[in-house]
Amino acid sequence: MLGQIIAEAFTIHNILIMNLGIALGVIIGAMPGLSLTFAVTIVLTLTYGMDSLSGMYLLLGTYVGGMYGGSITAILINTPGTSNAAATVFDGYPLAQKGRAGDALRAALISSTIGGIFSAFVLMFLAPQVAKIVLMIGSPEYFALCVFGMLAAISTAGKNKLKGLISAMLGLLMSTVGLDQIYGSQRLMFGNYRLMGGLKVSTCMLGAYALTQVLFMAKKVYSEHKSGVAQPVPYVKSTLRIRDLLKYWKTLLRSSVIGTIIGAIPGTGGATSAMFCYNEARRASKHPEEFGQGALEGVVAAECGNNAVTGATLIPMLTLGIPGDSLTAIMLGALTMQGITPGSQLFNGENIWVYAIMGGMLIINLFMLLQGLLFSRGFANISRVPTVIMVPCIIAVCCMGGFAIGNTTFEVSLLIAFGLIGYLMRRFNFPIPPLTIGLVLGSLFETNLRRSLVLSDGSFAIFFTRPGSLIILIVAVLFAFLPEIKQLIAWIRKKSARRAS
Repeated sequence: MLGQIIAEAFTIHNILIMNLGIALGVIIGAMPGLSLTFAVTIVLTLTYGMDSLSGMYLLLGTYVGGMYGGSITAILINTPGTSNAAATVFDGYPLAQKGRAGDALRAALISSTIGGIFSAFVLMFLAPQVAKIVLMIGSPEYFALCVFGMLAAISTAGKNKLKGLISAMLGLLMSTVGLDQIYGSQRLMFGNYRLMGGLKVSTCMLGAYALTQVLFMAKKVYSEHKSGVAQPVPYVKSTLRIRDLLKYWKTLLRSSVIGTIIGAIPGTGGATSAMFCYNEARRASKHPEEFGQGALEGVVAAECGNNAVTGATLIPMLTLGIPGDSLTAIMLGALTMQGITPGSQLFNGENIWVYAIMGGMLIINLFMLLQGLLFSRGFANISRVPTVIMVPCIIAVCCMGGFAIGNTTFEVSLLIAFGLIGYLMRRFNFPIPPLTIGLVLGSLFETNLRRSLVLSDGSFAIFFTRPGSLIILIVAVLFAFLPEIKQLIAWIRKKSARRAS
């Protein structure tokens, strides 16, 4: 079977696709203002017409490359290319100001590779075990998992969970557009036959993320030179060797473990992992006062932590069909577009596709290291591309991608509509990830809700009498509202203490 996987997956064509994805991810990730979700969404438009394996390699290459690419501008111009590199700024830019830009970039590259490889190994060994457990899951448990995914998405809104809830409900509502799967009745079509098949997730995401981001970039395109953005630091060739980083092996191991755990939890991501790993590295350091002043260990912890989520985020997506964040929601949409349904059936002995994907994650991280070592200076120049050039190019790519999705201008209209919806949502601080995750999970949510109610003759008690679904629902509520629960407990204790005194 191993030989069959190697022969099927690692062809010259697929190896070139992996490297193309990595290069695109690094380039887009290094452009300030463009998110990693934007990068994957843009590249999604290139996967139409590809086979499922090549398409996934392109997306995963972009994902992994973009996660590292954000560190380039974080180190050189004090502006993280993506939110995942926010913690890299703390020590990366001070290192660059000290004339160690090359050392900082190489430390970020090697740490990212180590974190990504660790996460890929965890994916390879843990995902099949999770798939065996999934075989015991029924419709009520799947519905509970959908609720878990929705609540996890809502929790990304931070303190403003009401807006997160509204965004998620809007996504669920949009997922019902089209013909009802059971009765064939029209829902929210308003007489437009083009909506019979429902809203295409890839179109919605391309508009909500990519076009929305472009609108915000266009808004300030003429003011970027007047802003107080830090000036780029010249690239200085690195003298750092791999063995120089091995003295931080405890930090690398700790950040890899933390990042993998955080990545496997729906609703989290690279930014959360990087911050957590950075703070943990500073807490465990013998010289915490050096952090923020140009400590190489700070860059190592942040970059290893954010790349360690890349493989782990695929665990719930491949085994359960539950996207943990907006990135995996896009990949899930790409899979369904190829006719592949994630779940335990992917892990049967005859299906080499999923094992080729997991092996591909490992190879992609190694190719990222190779590209970074060879083209570090070229990647560093990406930070100098003017926004005024990027904006029209991205708009053209978005429109071409929207047309390619359905070969009709109606898809372009939907793309523009979702771009405006996304712009208004961000303008009024409504989070977009809950909307997109609600849109992706909507069909699974509705289908398993209906099946469960059929099994129970219309009784909702089935979700609370089955131990599996009950436990998942309790964990989902605790996970989503943990800060509020802690505040409530603290308030009760304070109240009790006042009464006792």
